[in-house]
Amino acid sequence: MSLISNSELINPLDGSFSIEEIQEFKRSFDKNGFVGPIKLYEPHVAKDILHRIRLDNQDRSRAIFDNDVNYDRHFDIPALAKHISHPRIIQILQHLLCEDLMCWRSEFFPKFPGAAGTEWHQVVDYSYATGEAMLTPGTSITRSTLDMTVWTAFTPATKETACMKFLPGSHRHRFYDERKGVAVGRNAEYKSADSQTGFYGYEFQDYKIDATWAPDEGSAVAMEMEAGECVMFSPSCVHASYPNTTERQTRFAITARYVPTDVRVYPGWAGFNAHGGTFDLGKYGCVLVAGEDRHKFNRIRTHDEHGKRIGRERLR
Repeated sequence: MSLISNSELINPLDGSFSIEEIQEFKRSFDKNGFVGPIKLYEPHVAKDILHRIRLDNQDRSRAIFDNDVNYDRHFDIPALAKHISHPRIIQILQHLLCEDLMCWRSEFFPKFPGAAGTEWHQVVDYSYATGEAMLTPGTSITRSTLDMTVWTAFTPATKETACMKFLPGSHRHRFYDERKGVAVGRNAEYKSADSQTGFYGYEFQDYKIDATWAPDEGSAVAMEMEAGECVMFSPSCVHASYPNTTERQTRFAITARYVPTDVRVYPGWAGFNAHGGTFDLGKYGCVLVAGEDRHKFNRIRTHDEHGKRIGRERLR
């Protein structure tokens, strides 16, 4: 198989969006809490990137976390290191969020044939996982702009293969309380395809503020996408995914999560346990992808585990 060169992985679609396109993205986000689909790669390039990721994933010796959750593999998988700084992602986020941006997490999201759908949920500071806020906002941050998720499909995402779905406008309302004192599987075994909720053993319905409230499926927007397209959304917008009802097709997506530089990430933490995994933060750091870090609240990593520049440093 002839792979695309490293220089081609992003360059085919690194052109800037027009002012009119950016304004439309912002209007859509402000109204709905999400915007997409947005094209980042041609489908054949997305296929090639996924091939590289799968090859590199076989060697976990440089992964900064010794567990199966696959957080932050951008530190040891070069294709992911490049993806989190995609110029189209950065351009839009600087208009939706702010000029000074850090990537604080990346994740794999495969949905295998027969996998359950991910249940409806709403996240603000990720305290559902440990009982403590992973993100502490600066003074100018609102609930809907504390952080942004960029969910990129590297295989086709349809209703049959478990694409995402959103409740438009739900980012302006609070339906779930992450800190609600309920018995949840915070130390449960990590689950994916066999989870009944699709949420790694957590039961997010237990976090409902009003136990009688149910998402209006009739108003849900199915975010079907081609390989190489992404959706950008506030995690405070209520979202979920369909089940994978196919027999042979795996849906593979990768999320990258971004925050302004005045957000404290894992404030004062040496490590944590979540999703059945243990996370030693000794090698962890945020990646500055745009602007400047004027606040110095967080450790910033400028190089990956291969010694290569990462984030904004790589683009210089």
